[in-house]
Amino acid sequence: MQWLERLNYAKGSVRSRTRQLKKFLCWLEEKGINRLEEVSGNELKLYNEMLHQQPYNYRTIQGYVSVFKLLNEYLESYGEAPMIKVKLAVVKGIRTERRVLSVEEISKLYETCEGTFMGKRDRIILAVYYGCGLRSREGIRLEVNDVDFNNGLLHVRMGKNYRERYVPLSDGVRRELYDWIEGGLRYFSGGKTSVLLPTQNGGRLQNSSLNKRLKVLCKKANVEEVSLHNLRHSIATHLLTSGMELEKISQFLGHKGLEATQIYTRILNQEDG
Repeated sequence: MQWLERLNYAKGSVRSRTRQLKKFLCWLEEKGINRLEEVSGNELKLYNEMLHQQPYNYRTIQGYVSVFKLLNEYLESYGEAPMIKVKLAVVKGIRTERRVLSVEEISKLYETCEGTFMGKRDRIILAVYYGCGLRSREGIRLEVNDVDFNNGLLHVRMGKNYRERYVPLSDGVRRELYDWIEGGLRYFSGGKTSVLLPTQNGGRLQNSSLNKRLKVLCKKANVEEVSLHNLRHSIATHLLTSGMELEKISQFLGHKGLEATQIYTRILNQEDG
């Protein structure tokens, strides 16, 4: 949305607001509504109810609802009447369930990886998303040169909202990455790829393929199916359990502030209760 860019919204915010507005417009089309003028307060309330039925947390739902305010401001800036005249409430305290694997379950996932080149790549998927706690897209974008073995760091060049950071590598993860780069990668695209998590042809594995591999590992290890993001939740919880300070976990995960990291203290409290 060029209008948002002119208002100096960050690129990440422009993309998310555009995606949220598109979801709303697609929902209207499914209801047979093709013009904004046809939208009534009843439709807006139904859409709000639909959002609350999704596995979204409070902040995510509030983001979807805030798009309506921006839409009103856009219309008014061009002399049009505001479309949204109904105040929509967002239920506070609603959270997305964060499935956390135990240390034993993580070990089972590693143990089920085969000794083949594909199995070695599975281990690197676990090393990147559990061992380094990366977000899905952060792992997809990794290059071989992003691994700094001398200093034991992984360079995340484009994290959330384009923030970069360095993630410390444990000894185990460093060994996994070294063996992979020095040996395992030669099977993919004749060893000519610079991508850390490649397809057989040397391209980048995408989110769907990565989660598919994880699903296979979960089934073989007899572990309840999880997503890549659950691996990130798991390492954060395990680090907190081991006594790491919340500030360091926040830096490790690439959180902008401590508020997002504090969810893991609540997870531990729930488990203890």
